[in-house]
Amino acid sequence: MNHHYETDVIVVGGGPVGLTLAHELGARGVRCVLVESREAPDSGSPRCKQVNPRSMEIFRRLGVAGDIRAASGLPFGWADSAVFATSLTGYRIERFDQIFALSDVPATELAEPAQWCAQNRLEEALRGTLKRRTGVTPLWGATLTGLEQDDDGVTAAATGPDGEELRIRGRYLAGADGSRSTVRRLLGSTLSGRSHEIQNLQTTFRAPGLGAAHPHGRAVQYWIVNDRVNGLMGPLDTAGTWWAIILGAPAEPSPDWLRDALTTMIGTAHSVEVLACDPWTARMLVADDYRAGRCFLLGDAAHLNPPWGGFGANTGIGDAADLGWKLAAVVAGWGGPGLLDSYQTERRPMAVRTIAEAERNMRVLTGELAHPDLDDDGPAGEHARAGAATAIRRAKTAELYTLGFVLGARYRGSPLIVDDDGPAPDSTTEHYRPSAAPGARLPHLWLGPGRSLYDALGPGFTLIELGTPAGPGWETAARERGLPLTRLSLHRPDLPGLFGAEQLLVRPDQHVAWRGHAEQADPAALLDRVRGAAPGELPPQHTEHGGS
Repeated sequence: MNHHYETDVIVVGGGPVGLTLAHELGARGVRCVLVESREAPDSGSPRCKQVNPRSMEIFRRLGVAGDIRAASGLPFGWADSAVFATSLTGYRIERFDQIFALSDVPATELAEPAQWCAQNRLEEALRGTLKRRTGVTPLWGATLTGLEQDDDGVTAAATGPDGEELRIRGRYLAGADGSRSTVRRLLGSTLSGRSHEIQNLQTTFRAPGLGAAHPHGRAVQYWIVNDRVNGLMGPLDTAGTWWAIILGAPAEPSPDWLRDALTTMIGTAHSVEVLACDPWTARMLVADDYRAGRCFLLGDAAHLNPPWGGFGANTGIGDAADLGWKLAAVVAGWGGPGLLDSYQTERRPMAVRTIAEAERNMRVLTGELAHPDLDDDGPAGEHARAGAATAIRRAKTAELYTLGFVLGARYRGSPLIVDDDGPAPDSTTEHYRPSAAPGARLPHLWLGPGRSLYDALGPGFTLIELGTPAGPGWETAARERGLPLTRLSLHRPDLPGLFGAEQLLVRPDQHVAWRGHAEQADPAALLDRVRGAAPGELPPQHTEHGGS
């Protein structure tokens, strides 16, 4: 039996990135069909575990942040530490607290702290909430087999879970189908970069009581430093399910080897039931092209980076937020001819930046920190552990404190951004400095108890006014272009200094597109610029399926 679907956007891949894109499109009134070969999330070996603050802000905007926290096996705020030790039950070498912005203590600069959440649980939350998006049709168990595109759209062929043939016609197609992307292969897209030569292994295992059997307290990561087996491990839930990454593992480890390796990492015999194994090597690769006609790549289909720092899936979630609002704008009719091309212009440099940061973190891993005296009970051991602690602080601080890297990302050189010479403080990897420079994430602040500035932004563009309100020219220009515009007045004496201007034009993804003063603004020209159109280029005056 053949089944035929007509839609606006075909999303291939139902991992965290594809699911985020489906939510983004569905929330904006865009019809999409989601093609995912797995009928249920993989529970075996979740590679993604950290959902960083920027991703959680995106999920807050989509109304699913609370669902993700509820689905996590570790409660919000359960731990925000990393421990370096000779084994899980051995000597502690160093401890880092308040890492990865995981603390549940409210902070001015964050609308949402990070959440430690295994990838399968993240997917379960995003799948479960997808039913809120009436325009999204998920096809679980469907495998893409081919695609063709023409001037008007894309036709995808797929096989359903019972072998039935599926034909899906859409205006655009987005490939979020992972590192072995079928979409990328069918488009003939290439990846540039290199792979690391060392073979690693991630395993998940059940070890009831292990959390209470060691002396180091709660943490999300325990880095194991010894000269026999090294890597890192941590809990996935409070019920005794753990993960471990073993560095330099055999390509096909035997059950005896794996059991001995886990015993060495734990430091004592403990009952362990291995649930899954996932061999991997670090890859530093990025697609040469993120777009081919009406087809786009995002997530691991577009870039692959080492896990050090926890940037991988979060970078893909950022891809989905960027591409989502732009596709919605074009479907709605107000996006200009250059809007979709800006996806690669903005997101590919973010992938390159992320890969470089992860590769820096990879230079020193636990094997480089090992010393034969680390487990010694006497002065030699104390000396060795003190030296290792110094080296760990020097090498790993920037990997564990990443708020500046995560929130300080800025779209530089984008044709949609109106740059200026106003204040533009730069963040370091470890330290975030709020900046409202064009291209930057809008600095966050709380408008009241539990009420974020981001909650007050509109679904489209938002004009934030700190002083004298601008005239009606903004609404007139927006109406002529069919562009959704919200006006937001804020009256706080500290904000002109923080934002560097009396007016800010904020994009649907919470990045600043322009800042300035009322007398300097040409609303029509600005709105054309930020929607990817030439000055005075008006869109057709109709909307097919909504989209904001």
